Amino acid sequence: MQSLDDIQLSSLLPSLPAQSSENPVQSSANSSEVLINPQVKDEFIPKIEQQFANLEEVYTFYNNYAYHGGFSVRVHSSKSNTDGQTTRKEFVCFKQGKKQPTTTRPIKHKRGIIREDCPAKVTVVRRGEGYEVSQFVEGHNHPLTTPMKVHLLHSHRKVTPVQKCLMQQLGDANVPPFQQMSILELQNGGLQNVGFTKKDLYNDRRDKKKLVDGHDGNMIYEYLQSEKEKNSGFAFTFETDDEQRMTHCFWADTTCRKSYKYFGDVVVFDSTYDTNKYSLIFAPIVGVNHHGQTTLFGCAFLSDETCESFEWFFKEWLKAMPGGPPQMIITDQDPAMAKAIASTLPNTYHRLCIWHIVNKFSQKLGALAYVQHYEEFKKCIWNSENPDEFEARWLEIVQKAQLSSNEWLNDMYTIRARWIPAYTKHIFSAHMTSSQRSESDHAFFKRYVSKKNSLLEFVTRFDRALSNLRHNELDLDHKDVNEKPVLKTSWLLEKRMSELYTRTIFYKFQREIHQKDAYVFTKTDEDEHRCLWNVQRAEIEGSRFREILVNKSSNYVSCSCKMFEFEGIPCRHMLAYFARMQIMALSDQYILQRWTVAAKASRVLDDLGGERGKELCGNSILMRRQRVFQLFSNVVDDALLTEEGTQVLEEALESVTKKVALMKISREDGEGSGIRVPVSLGSQLTYKEPLLVRAKGCGKRLKGGKEKAVKALRKCNGCGLTGQSHDKRNCPKLLNMSSQYTRLNDEDDDEDDTDNE
Repeated sequence: MQSLDDIQLSSLLPSLPAQSSENPVQSSANSSEVLINPQVKDEFIPKIEQQFANLEEVYTFYNNYAYHGGFSVRVHSSKSNTDGQTTRKEFVCFKQGKKQPTTTRPIKHKRGIIREDCPAKVTVVRRGEGYEVSQFVEGHNHPLTTPMKVHLLHSHRKVTPVQKCLMQQLGDANVPPFQQMSILELQNGGLQNVGFTKKDLYNDRRDKKKLVDGHDGNMIYEYLQSEKEKNSGFAFTFETDDEQRMTHCFWADTTCRKSYKYFGDVVVFDSTYDTNKYSLIFAPIVGVNHHGQTTLFGCAFLSDETCESFEWFFKEWLKAMPGGPPQMIITDQDPAMAKAIASTLPNTYHRLCIWHIVNKFSQKLGALAYVQHYEEFKKCIWNSENPDEFEARWLEIVQKAQLSSNEWLNDMYTIRARWIPAYTKHIFSAHMTSSQRSESDHAFFKRYVSKKNSLLEFVTRFDRALSNLRHNELDLDHKDVNEKPVLKTSWLLEKRMSELYTRTIFYKFQREIHQKDAYVFTKTDEDEHRCLWNVQRAEIEGSRFREILVNKSSNYVSCSCKMFEFEGIPCRHMLAYFARMQIMALSDQYILQRWTVAAKASRVLDDLGGERGKELCGNSILMRRQRVFQLFSNVVDDALLTEEGTQVLEEALESVTKKVALMKISREDGEGSGIRVPVSLGSQLTYKEPLLVRAKGCGKRLKGGKEKAVKALRKCNGCGLTGQSHDKRNCPKLLNMSSQYTRLNDEDDDEDDTDNE
C-alpha cells in the first residue's frame, strides 16, 4: 500500500502523459529529456522583471518558492563591478552541475551523487538601487522532494540565533544534543517543524568551538574581569609564563569570601583532574556551613602540583579571604602540599586525611596480613580514646602480625599525631576527619563539567553548579525560619537549643539528649579547684568509663570523649551532668556561633562590595525569548479551545509575521542583533591558552594486598585452576586447544584439495 508521500512523488515522475498547459511535466528545449515544473501558488513563482530591494530578498523569495516546490537552492555565480557592488547573481537548484569523478583520493564517506545537471535557476541583475529578475528557468530534470521530506533539504535547514542561544543554555545544563532535539521536537510539534536536523546541531557546536579555538586564555580572563566589574568584591588572579600562556588562575566571588568569614575555621583542600580539555588541575578549597553542608571558599586552576604552585595558591587565597588563616586544614598525604602549607600557613594545624591512609592498608600490607589484621588496626585507630591507649594497642597488633619491619607502617606511626583521632580530638574540626567532603564535592561538580570543556565553558558550568549548591543552603535557611523541630523531651534546655541551632545541628544535639538518661555518675575526686566524675552506661556491664571534669573557678565542664572540642556540640555525658545539676540553659561557652541560625547575622567588614550587581542579561535574546514564549504559550492554550479563537490567532500571527519581516529588512545591524559574543576575540589581550598538563595520578595503577588476595582466589573458567594470572580469554589450555583445532582443520582442507585434484 502506497503512502500519501509516495503517491505525491510518483505523480511527478516523467512516466506521466505528455505535457499540457495544466501538466507539471514539460520537454526540454535542447533535448528530449522531460522537465518537471514545481506546482506552487502563482504568488510564490518568480517572474521576469520582478523587482527586489536587495540580494537577501531575492534569496528569501526563491528559497521560499523552492520550499513549496520541493527542492533546495544555492548560489551558483556572482559578478561585481569595480566598486565591489554585485551586478549579477545566479541562484540555482541544488542538483545543478555534474559531479567530477575523483580517483586520486580515497573515499572516506559513502555519500551518493547529488548533482544531476538540473537547469532550474533564477538570475537577477542590478537595476538602480535594487535587483531585477532577468532569467527564470522553472523546469527540473529530477523528481522533486515531497512535502513530508522538504524540511530535510539543505537550504531549508537553519539554526536560528534564538535556537542557538537556547541550545547554548541547554548545553550549559548538560543536556546532550539528542535530548535538545527532543525538547525542540515537543516545542514545535514534530521534527519536521524544528527547522534543522541533529547533524546541523553538531555542526553548529563544532563551528562554535573552532571560532574560539586559540582564544581560551583571553576569554577566561575577560570573563573574570567582567565579574570583577559587576561586583568589586569578586577577587581573581591570573598568572602567565614568559610566552603569555596561562599557567595559574585563582578566583573567589563575594559569597565565597563572606562564607569564609563565617565558617573558615576548618577547611579541606584537595585537587582533582579531568575537568577541562587542557587537563589543568582544578583546586577548590571548601568547608562546612551551619547546616553541615559543603561551602566553597575559593578555587583555582594549576598547571602542576608542585610546592611552588600550591604556595602561590595559598598566598592568593589568603589575600582574598577576610580575617586570618584557618585553625585547621585537612589534605591528603601529598609532600608538595605539606611543604606549601608549612611555609604559607605556619599557624594552621595540618591534618592528614584518615580515609586515604586507611585505604592504603590493602596496598602496603601483605595479602595475608591484611585479611587477618586489618579489622584490628581499624578498631585501634577509631576506638582509642587517648594517645597512650592507641600506642599500646598499635604496638601489640604490629608485634602480633610480625610487621615491625614494615617501613610504611613505621612511617605512619611516626606521623600519628597528624591523622589518628586520639591525637586530634582536642582541636575543633567540625566533625571532619578526612578530605571526603572535598571528594564528594568533586563528584558533585563533575556532574556539570567534563574533560571536553574549554576554560570558559568550565567556569560558566561551574557557576551554575555552585548556584545549585548555594540554593540548597538557602532552602535550609528558609526552613529554619518557617519550621520548628519536633521535641522529644520536656527538658527546657532542649526547647531553648531548638531555637538557637539550625535544624540539622539540633537533630545531632537531640540524639545526644535522647541518650543522657542511660548514664550513672560516680564522683571519684574533688578538691578546691576541680571535681571529677566517672560516667558509665548503667545497662551495659563493662562499658567504657568517661570522665567529666568540672573546673570550679570557671564553672567549665569538659568530657574525656572530647566530642564538644571536636564537633562543637555538647556530648551526651555532659548533657547527663547538666540534667543532674538541673541546668536549664547552656552558657555561651558551650554554644558555637557557627552552628546557630544566626551564624551569618554578623556583618563582614571588608572590601566585599555590595550585593551582587544586576546581571546584564535583562535585554538578552534568551530573556526575551522566555518572556514572549510564555505569553505566546498562554495565548495558544486559550485560543485552540475553539475554532473562532484559532482563526483569530492565525489572523493575528499573519499580521505579526509581515510586520516582523518588514522590520528585519529595515534593520541595519542584520540578523545577529541582540546576540553578543561574551568576549572580544580580536581584543588587544594576548593571553594564550594553557598547554596540556600531565597530572600525577595518570600513571599505571598500583595493585594493593586486598586486590592481590582476591585475585589469588580467582578461578579460570578455561582450565579450572585458581590463583592463575590469566582468565578464559588468554588461558594457555584453551589457546593450545584452539591451535590444535586450527591445525587439524588445515590438514583436512589439504586432504580435500588433494581429493579434488
